[in-house]
Amino acid sequence: MTVVAINILPKTYSLEQWTGFWKEWTKAGDVLWAQDTNVRAIKDYRLLVLGTQVLIDRQGRVAFRSDGPAGYNKLRSELEKVL
Repeated sequence: MTVVAINILPKTYSLEQWTGFWKEWTKAGDVLWAQDTNVRAIKDYRLLVLGTQVLIDRQGRVAFRSDGPAGYNKLRSELEKVL
């Protein structure tokens, strides 16, 4: 499993600003970072709000999405379905 945090506003926030905000906001460990410089992730996964969570199965299909934090138990349950 890979966790990717995507900065969808690279012209507004640098990667350094985004990673600092992520760590402060989530209190989570480090993840793989990406910049959506051509708005592809926004379009492909309908990323509209901060904290959108998308689980993608091994076939590349969206298995679950939440427009904001889903909570540990819900996310774990959905993750077990795709593993």
